Amino acid sequence: MVADFDLAFLSVGPVTLYWYGAVYTLGFLGIFAWFMMRREWLGLTAKDVFELSNLLALGALVGGRAFDIVVYEAEWYKAHPSAAIDWWQGGMASHGVLLGSLAGLAVFSWWRKVPLMALLDETVVPGAFLMAVGRVGNFIEGGVIGSPSNLPWAVIIPGVEGARHPVALYDSLKNLLLVPVLWAVLRLWPAGKGVSTGLFLLLYAGLRTAIDFMRDYESALFGLPPGQIFNLAMAGAGLVLLIVVAIRPPGSWTPTPARPSPVPLIQVLLFVALLLYPLGIPTSWTRAHIEEMRAAVASGTG
Repeated sequence: MVADFDLAFLSVGPVTLYWYGAVYTLGFLGIFAWFMMRREWLGLTAKDVFELSNLLALGALVGGRAFDIVVYEAEWYKAHPSAAIDWWQGGMASHGVLLGSLAGLAVFSWWRKVPLMALLDETVVPGAFLMAVGRVGNFIEGGVIGSPSNLPWAVIIPGVEGARHPVALYDSLKNLLLVPVLWAVLRLWPAGKGVSTGLFLLLYAGLRTAIDFMRDYESALFGLPPGQIFNLAMAGAGLVLLIVVAIRPPGSWTPTPARPSPVPLIQVLLFVALLLYPLGIPTSWTRAHIEEMRAAVASGTG
């Protein structure tokens, strides 16, 4: 199979919308829908859900972009600093998306006095969905490539030599399977216990570590694949959290029923803007950079 897809799904005049960015839009909608469904249990109003969704989306976008620039493509951006604001050229990192989302949750927790662990336990379910659709976007845009493979389902990516493992699809399936597992865990151990968060970190990162052995990282950090460093750190954090929860279970948390209040128009407009913004992101790597790297490899100079 040749994975040669059109990056854009719509182009009208100067406006071009991309499949890769659309997965963020879909993921943010999934998070919004989840918290709207769960808001009464958490003691949240519709206004709170809009605020939470906005903070999560903003954190994910800023974190994903900053992490890519600082970690994955640092050398290239040192030589092209002005490209840091060219979001339409691409450049997002999944670990940064997770860290940015955590920052958004922390701000909401502090602002609305909702326990952070309860928010984390709830977020991991739609979060796993976001990461699943995100990997489909990676497969379409060809930014995540696997190691060479001769399996029947190996794919050929334009600009990359030989057939490769479709690691983005492997990871997408893994993340999608986490959704029902985490939902079931959340029913057994309600939000605030830390179990679903610990299990998400352990399974998401631990299983990704195994999958990433079939990935051909096109960057390095301290001479190692950067994703694997963060995968192991996340899996370790999840294991530690589960051990702590088993030894010292957190106390129960009873949310205070929220009084309904109207949703400010500015919150709605901001959410719509955050849904539309990612549609202009074409790829997970900055396009000019990845083209330069792959051209250098093809010519034998990289």
